[in-house]
Amino acid sequence: MPKCKMEGCQKFTRYNNTKNPYCSMHLARIRRHGYPEHKKDSYQSLEKLPHKFIDNFILKNCDKMIDKDIAIYLSKKGYKNSTQWNVRYRRRKLGVKKYLYGEVQKHKEWIRRQAIKKYGNACELCGYILDIETHHIIPKKEGGNHEINNLTVLCPNCHSLITKKKIELKNRKDIKGLSKKVRKLIKIAYPYLG
Repeated sequence: MPKCKMEGCQKFTRYNNTKNPYCSMHLARIRRHGYPEHKKDSYQSLEKLPHKFIDNFILKNCDKMIDKDIAIYLSKKGYKNSTQWNVRYRRRKLGVKKYLYGEVQKHKEWIRRQAIKKYGNACELCGYILDIETHHIIPKKEGGNHEINNLTVLCPNCHSLITKKKIELKNRKDIKGLSKKVRKLIKIAYPYLG
């Protein structure tokens, strides 16, 4: 494959018979601002700022704040050139890949899947298996963590009973007693289910 036309670039162009003489990085720059070099006073502006303070701040706060919030804080501190893209660039240079905005969403789904693996893919109260959800035993607004031990697997009906406070679930120990209670209610309401 032919190498990129840009001086000093060791990357290859995308295909052998390409019309574009530049690699994908330089092509993106051409699309963005019309030429393959870095845009002046942009994207690398945090490189000119003092590394120690910014690096330490990003390392301490990247798991609590999203890049945009870090950039706003830095601009309030006097680093006017900081944008969320600069902070993202600097965070990646530091080797920090997990940060609040994107990765935690994946992390939440992973924890839900682990809870379903641990507690089974049936409702823990009534045994319904066609549709299941996870429920926080101690709600997040009351300080409950998003951890496997704080989750329970429920069907939509049992989930709505708990959220509407028709049934009280305070910890995982209550599940056995509630399960017996719910199953008795189901037998009374639907005797033909056996």
